[in-house]
Amino acid sequence: MNAKGVLAGICLFLSHAVFSMNAEFAHQLIIEQSPELLGEGDQLVSVYYFGQSESMTVVGLERVSDDFLPIRWLVIIKNKSVLGWYYPSDEFPVRFDNGRLSFPKGSGISDVNLLPLPPMVIDHTDHQIPFYSRRAFSEASPPN
Repeated sequence: MNAKGVLAGICLFLSHAVFSMNAEFAHQLIIEQSPELLGEGDQLVSVYYFGQSESMTVVGLERVSDDFLPIRWLVIIKNKSVLGWYYPSDEFPVRFDNGRLSFPKGSGISDVNLLPLPPMVIDHTDHQIPFYSRRAFSEASPPN
């Protein structure tokens, strides 16, 4: 292999590494694709990265409400597009690995398989946490 081929391979590797998913990149995707999750900008916003499996990434988005209570979403990103979110999320997972969300013991939530597509609800001990598709949300007609 010649020097140009090696250099091209290194550039390709570095460009992939630069664009790998992390909390900062996920936050930017949410800003661009689903800004309604971020509120009016006067509230604290934190983004938590839980992991990536195949082309899917899971992050947690937490905002503080006007009465200082946390508002949490589990945001599902696939192929650098916001697929949707689980809301309200009472509990954040410990990690996302091999297609499974793992929750802390005692949380009342069993592990959840998100592949190939996220389930429509996550079962909590006493209620269900629905999944909101970004596509369905953006195509919904505004209320009158």
